[in-house]
Amino acid sequence: MNINKMTALVLLLTVFLFYPACEEDGPTSPEIIGLDVEVVGVPVIFETDMTLDVDDVGALAVLHGLQTEGKATILGVSYNEVHPLAPDAIDAINTYYHRGTIPIGIYKKSLIEPDPCDYFSASRNDDVDNMEHDLSDNSVVDAVELYKQILAVQEDSSVVVISVGFLNNLYDLLKDPEGYALVEKKVKLLAVMGGLHGDDFNFVRHNLVGQTQYVIEHWPGTLVVTDDGGDIITGETLSSRTPADNPVRKAFELEWGVGPNRGRSSWDEITVLYAVYGTKYYREYWEGNGSLSNGYTWNFEKGYRGYAEPKDDSQIEREIERLMTLAPPND
Repeated sequence: MNINKMTALVLLLTVFLFYPACEEDGPTSPEIIGLDVEVVGVPVIFETDMTLDVDDVGALAVLHGLQTEGKATILGVSYNEVHPLAPDAIDAINTYYHRGTIPIGIYKKSLIEPDPCDYFSASRNDDVDNMEHDLSDNSVVDAVELYKQILAVQEDSSVVVISVGFLNNLYDLLKDPEGYALVEKKVKLLAVMGGLHGDDFNFVRHNLVGQTQYVIEHWPGTLVVTDDGGDIITGETLSSRTPADNPVRKAFELEWGVGPNRGRSSWDEITVLYAVYGTKYYREYWEGNGSLSNGYTWNFEKGYRGYAEPKDDSQIEREIERLMTLAPPND
């Protein structure tokens, strides 16, 4: 046999022997940058629809304040809307707090009637998405993949998931067998912002009520709903107490288009504080029920499904404002 024929035979055998194994393994998951963070305080994954309202921005600022004080660690931010500029805006906020390596998960499917935004937009150069940030030093990946890789390296029954938006990412996570198993093993609490009875936004918007029901029915651990915050106004001192390059301040100013010192209801910030502080400032209720607009009702059960509300609105308001205006850490 000549050398050319021998070479061809070797190549053919190589393809025959190794190709089926490669095909069986399938594509590898992307390696997520930013998983090696040291956890101090409560380890948190923040699930947000940061787009239409600015309380999501305030909630992320509160989380950063809690991390600066050693009370929480942001493991990742998962985005359940579909605005293409949201990862830039989220990263700009994280970068301001010197945590620009926090990985970001995104919902890669479509939504019915996606929401617009007043504080990030391709038509303006001074929006939050254009403020200082660099997406090359972290990862922007599919939300389910983000959850699976983060949860896989955390302690059992340690992670708190805070959902202040829609439940589509969490629905997809539970539908993934590996994802469900990791939630069951690693997650301590899911704190959800949404109306306890007949919610008309977070639980139903974009025709997602079915996904909401599935998550409430099938979440394998503790799920607590909060819906207070409408009368708790925060963000009013951002313009007077934080610098102009603060993207949180910028978002609140652009949300209203009327300049500084305009606050907003604090639904999402309420959920963040409960998720980290627990009963310090909140009452928990384990008797009663909740309901969705499609007629689905769920019953409370100690340690499984419940509801939480602030003990003192003014105390909560002061704490949110304090954390929201806390300066970035000195590195």
